[in-house]
Amino acid sequence: KSAGIVDNKKKRAASEHIVSIALSDLAKYFDLPITKGSRNLKVRLTVLKKKCRELGIPCWPHRKIKSLDGLIQDLQEEAKRQQQENEVAAMVVAKRRRMLESEKENIERKPFMELDTETKRFRRDIFKRKHRARALRNHG
Repeated sequence: KSAGIVDNKKKRAASEHIVSIALSDLAKYFDLPITKGSRNLKVRLTVLKKKCRELGIPCWPHRKIKSLDGLIQDLQEEAKRQQQENEVAAMVVAKRRRMLESEKENIERKPFMELDTETKRFRRDIFKRKHRARALRNHG
């Protein structure tokens, strides 16, 4: 090649590097979108997807984890409000937060797990509550 021409081709990840990627390596990046996770692992997106399939991960759990983080944050805010008003309600909120944190840890260990039915119901209820509040603000 001549000195003035720059090679734009990206290098492939070494196959030893790809083979060495374990579930624990992937778990560090589950809180990121899959494209950023692949960039941080220094592999292409298709390589990462293939590795996920090999490890039994049908889809990247970023959105599940992001959803659980949002629910945990909502519960922490709710706990602060409830603590001032009612001790029993605050304990219920704290218990639910611990349950969500436990579920998040389980998904980080086993990303192929489905969310618990109770968690799905809770997530739906929170979404509906926020949606109704937004609708009232916009139309009321």
